[in-house]
This record gives sequence, C-alpha cells and structure tokens, in this order.
Amino acid sequence: MLNKRLNQAEFANLIPHAGNMILIDQVEDWGDKFIICNTISHMAKDNPLRLNGILSSIHLIEYGAQAMAIHGGLLTGKASPGFLAAARGVHFHIDCLDQIQGPMIISAQAELKIKNGAVYEFHITDSMNTLLVDARATVINI
Repeated sequence: MLNKRLNQAEFANLIPHAGNMILIDQVEDWGDKFIICNTISHMAKDNPLRLNGILSSIHLIEYGAQAMAIHGGLLTGKASPGFLAAARGVHFHIDCLDQIQGPMIISAQAELKIKNGAVYEFHITDSMNTLLVDARATVINI
C-alpha cells in the first residue's frame, strides 16, 4: 500500500526546521523503512545554504538528512530534534547544485533504527535519474 503524497505544509511540523530552511518540497512515498522526496529548492536564489551565490554539492548531505528527519517524524508523529552524527561513504558525483535545472529526488532507506537514532543509506538523483550523491548517515535524537 502506498502512503499518500505530502506537501511541505503537511510535514513541516514533523521536522525541526522552519521557513526557507525546509528544503524538501514534497514526500512522494514512504513506508516503515524508506522515504522518497523531491524538491526544487536548490534552484531558489534565496536558498539559505548558498554561499556567494553558489550552492555546493556538500549541501546534498543536508537534503538527505532532512529526508531522514521527515521519515522519523512520519513514523513517530512528532518532530524529534537531533543532529547528524556521521556521514560515511559519501560519493559526490557533481561539484555544484546550480547546474541542476529540474527537481531532485531524495531517497532514504533506514538500515538501523534504535531508540535514540538511526542509520540511513540515501541517494539523490536529478529528474533524469543521474546520481548526484550516495551516502550513509547516522542521526542521534536529543
């Protein structure tokens, strides 16, 4: 069974971000172990992660972490403030997000869930299914 799509207004209360720092636009699908999201926030000139007008590929980690936070919020029904404890096996396949002219698709798969955190594998592609980043990340809830 597919879960319904959710727009930003429907999940904004489930993550510890606000305003234009919420980088994910929509949840396409999710289940107990996965979430698939999309966004075009990387195209916004006022993206809060831009430095000197450039959005570095390093910020893809934040996009992955936000998908993970949304997933955790959907599972628990509430925001769970926490921090990114580790990002491992990170492979960037681009240098700059400014060259991406369409939506990005963020997919995260929970590998391990514990009481105060989780380990996810995530990957982000563009609308043509070109891989932008793949990584594993550990989050700890506080």
